[in-house]
Amino acid sequence: MIKYKFKINEEITRWVTEVYVNSNPDVGWWIAFTNPTAGPWKKITAPNESGECVEVYRFNREEERPDLVLVNDKLKQILIIEAKDYCKKLITEAQMKKSIRVIDDMSSLLSECNAVSWRERKNYKITPSFLWFSKDKEDIKPEDKLVTESFRKYAESNTENVVNIIVSANDKGALENNFFLNGLETKDLVAVS
Repeated sequence: MIKYKFKINEEITRWVTEVYVNSNPDVGWWIAFTNPTAGPWKKITAPNESGECVEVYRFNREEERPDLVLVNDKLKQILIIEAKDYCKKLITEAQMKKSIRVIDDMSSLLSECNAVSWRERKNYKITPSFLWFSKDKEDIKPEDKLVTESFRKYAESNTENVVNIIVSANDKGALENNFFLNGLETKDLVAVS
């Protein structure tokens, strides 16, 4: 096994989750949008009738974008994910308000999107989601609680489900995802519906 040296950042946490999604097709999630720090113009895609991914929306240059959008056609669910490298950056008032605004704007956009490849997805359940890295396994549950409480403090609706994805290193140093729905740890993303 090759061991890599790296510094944790938002990109790494997002990549760990993308690798999970791409490596576990049986759970049914696929990536509709990813927001790399550097990359081609940003667009949301969805498979058409023949399975080919086609563009359903293109962001303007100045438009705020989420970090990741995951879709599950089996569960009829969408996760709109805001990511930071660490929990403390997500829970500040300014960042959480920005994250909520981005999630709300993206929810509206996806609910109103009339692209042929998206129409059946317009009524999927949209769940706010947050992604970050936790240095210590013991901090995962308290950080999950902090982020959920921060979201609920600033969100207009306090009854919404929240999915938190916390990346951590296992005993061998490999990065892995930990999934939480409303404070309860789940085995994988299938259980967050």
